[in-house]
Amino acid sequence: MKLSVFTLLVLTAVSFGATATCQIETPVSAIQGETKQSPLLNKTVSTSGVVTAVLYPDSKAAGMLLQSLTPDNNPKTSEALLIADQALVQKVKPGQLLEVKGKVVELNGMTALVDVSSSVCGQQAAPQPVTAKVPVQSKQDWEALEGQYLSFPQQLVVNDTYGLSRYGEVLLADKRLWVATELYRPGKTANTFEQQQRLAELILDDGIFKQNPDPVIFPDGNLSAGNTVRVGDTVHNLQGYLIETKQGYRLVAAQVPDFKASNARAEAPKAKAADHIRVASFNVLNFFTGETATNPFPTRRGATDANELKRQQAKMIAALSRMDADIIGLLEVENNGFDKRSALATLVRELNKTLGEERYAFVKPEASQGNDAIKVAIIYNQQKVTEAGKAAVTAQGPFAYGSRPPLAQSFQAKNTSTTFTVSINHFKSKGSCPEPQSGIVDKANADHNDGQGCWNQSRVEAAKALTAWLQTQPTGVNTPHQLVIGDLNAYRQEDPIYTLEQAGWVHLAPTGDAGHYSYVYKGRTGSLDHALASKNMAKQLTQFQHWAINADEPAVLDYNTEFKSKAQQQSLYAPDPFRSSDHDPVLIDFKF
Repeated sequence: MKLSVFTLLVLTAVSFGATATCQIETPVSAIQGETKQSPLLNKTVSTSGVVTAVLYPDSKAAGMLLQSLTPDNNPKTSEALLIADQALVQKVKPGQLLEVKGKVVELNGMTALVDVSSSVCGQQAAPQPVTAKVPVQSKQDWEALEGQYLSFPQQLVVNDTYGLSRYGEVLLADKRLWVATELYRPGKTANTFEQQQRLAELILDDGIFKQNPDPVIFPDGNLSAGNTVRVGDTVHNLQGYLIETKQGYRLVAAQVPDFKASNARAEAPKAKAADHIRVASFNVLNFFTGETATNPFPTRRGATDANELKRQQAKMIAALSRMDADIIGLLEVENNGFDKRSALATLVRELNKTLGEERYAFVKPEASQGNDAIKVAIIYNQQKVTEAGKAAVTAQGPFAYGSRPPLAQSFQAKNTSTTFTVSINHFKSKGSCPEPQSGIVDKANADHNDGQGCWNQSRVEAAKALTAWLQTQPTGVNTPHQLVIGDLNAYRQEDPIYTLEQAGWVHLAPTGDAGHYSYVYKGRTGSLDHALASKNMAKQLTQFQHWAINADEPAVLDYNTEFKSKAQQQSLYAPDPFRSSDHDPVLIDFKF
């Protein structure tokens, strides 16, 4: 197991024995003070203490932590201090007692001494860690522990792994953290809920300063495609050193804690009955072949080269082939036509090749699907359903810009005379907020700080327009059985979903309508991917599930090769469904 250099130094510190008398002119606690900023800022002070850890040696951020030998028993003041001196770091070891003199500064919010002179005045065993827990009552609680050696006796839950491979960090909390508007209507209640959740956050740092470390030491010394850390996994026996950075407070691990796979992978979704029809929605995260380009690679989005496309395709096919779905709505497929080398045709051909039969076909609308780089698509199992009517597309109103043109197709199950219509949709995303046009600000689509992000009005308009369009039975098949699926870029309690429900659509969910999700972003879990049915269609529902193959997984397990060593390009990749995309697929079963 590879640990950071400073951790090895910490572990040897416990072998020291006798203490010595050191001069204390200004106690560490007095330098720290009771507030965010030191009361002695910019003053030169002298103090002493025991070196508990050397942080990030051989880097520009190198420093050491000095902890007081005589605590003041004031819970509002920290008993540790950062000594930011690269030269001194190379000379000291944990367990040494130091007298130091330096200038008090705040480095990224952390109280520290710079321009330091020092002398060794003895040695002793490392102090016992201070017990801590989350959530804290306020951010000031972290300030009072800044720099100290901490122990967390509680079970902690992994909430984000986005920075795992690049920075060696994971976001922890006492439980899974949710997007506030997944649970509450936008506004004051949702905002208050989010503020409370922030008090439970703690970043766990591997203690390695370099980016893209190899190996990645979480979960147990070597992350790999088969040895993952998922959101929802738990951490036990956590000990480390609390520091503050621009990104907030983080705990630099004293040793790799115990990770437990509390949120184990599901190799396949729950099975469906043989006579039921399964409809799925899956965002394939920019599946591009670049076929219409003179030089296809790098594509406008997606794979950078042919090797990455091969890797991406293998993971995508693994996911699609295990869904056992009869109709699949796809999102973020390259909008490059329908010929045999197009993204959609390639995906269907390779899927059928893997299955060993011509099982799936794709819907081919006559109308244009717009000029966006990506489009929605529908593929279906020819053995279970047949197309009815004609494929329909609308690029009017909100679908002319922002939200992608929806695609609708009616089907008839071969074991019944019932026809039903499926519409696959991709509403405008929350990012890339509107910029002033000719001095005019689009206030309706700005971020109103209610939790819904930007372009909310555009998504509401898309919800209204979609309802009106489907009421016209655009496929030419008059049926009361209609299903809306896709990435609506809105969480459960947000206005676009509320608008659809007010129009009579039934939001489909597992029993209880709680605890399911399709997406994790910045440590918050929620569902951007939905299924809403007409009342007649909803009556036929037999099972609903999100297959958790992507959102909980580290992004580094995807098909990309950038920022990975040659060894990691192999060890962090497997041609399996896990991290085939960033969204989890939605699967809905019906019996007609």
